[in-house]
Amino acid sequence: MNYPFWDIPILGGSMVIAIVAVLHVIVSHLAVGGGFYIFYTDLKAVRNNDFKMLEYLKKHAKFFMLLTTVFGAVSGVGIWFTIALVSPAATSTLIHIFLYGWAIEWVFFLVEITAIILYVYKFDKYTIKSRQIVAFIYFAAAWLSLFIINGIITFMLTPGSYYETGNFWAAFFNPTYFPSLFFRTTICIVFAGIFGMFTATFEMDDEIRERAIKYASLYLIPGIFLMPLFAGWYFYMIPYLSKHIILGGSPLIMIFANICAGSAALLLIA
Repeated sequence: MNYPFWDIPILGGSMVIAIVAVLHVIVSHLAVGGGFYIFYTDLKAVRNNDFKMLEYLKKHAKFFMLLTTVFGAVSGVGIWFTIALVSPAATSTLIHIFLYGWAIEWVFFLVEITAIILYVYKFDKYTIKSRQIVAFIYFAAAWLSLFIINGIITFMLTPGSYYETGNFWAAFFNPTYFPSLFFRTTICIVFAGIFGMFTATFEMDDEIRERAIKYASLYLIPGIFLMPLFAGWYFYMIPYLSKHIILGGSPLIMIFANICAGSAALLLIA
């Protein structure tokens, strides 16, 4: 089938995809990591009878819900729109290979957004146990959504033996599947901690603001230490051409890679 060509002056189609995708990835990873942050913080605050922390968590969860469900959903649609215009043949291939994978991921996404909406709007009406069950359902659905989408994303870089065997599982559990899954999970943890620090700065109560910021900073530190290990594993598994681009083949990619590495180091020091 012949598709029309979508010309984008100056930026080019690949950069348009990158701009939309990076914004979506930040929020979607926050959505996954934030699920465990909310669940664990709720458990900890109830165990310690910390009602001030629960009040902070309620406000944190509401802002979190609005950001992840609205911006996350809209930017997700934006990715489909841009990839379908820039590379319709590749998009069609992904849909045909992973049809049921996409369907499962969308079910998890539906459960995810339903759970966070119920958690926020029924926060004071649920029993403690019911509220924490809803928080756990959100966390589980969000991470399982990552579990599914990770197989599709990594296939685009390392299709493995799929084109020799035609096997769905060979495509899904491809060579970079597990390195990417662990790497992305640590990113989710770090993003959740950063977001927790951000929302805590808006607390008017000095005591809870200080405690919430310290709590969020301690939450993200393990992820920052683990991230380079999983990043190294992931980098080792990607194809030679991708390594070449990162290591200098593309000056633009090099600039962004150095900015990311420097920012992570500064964050750890801070």
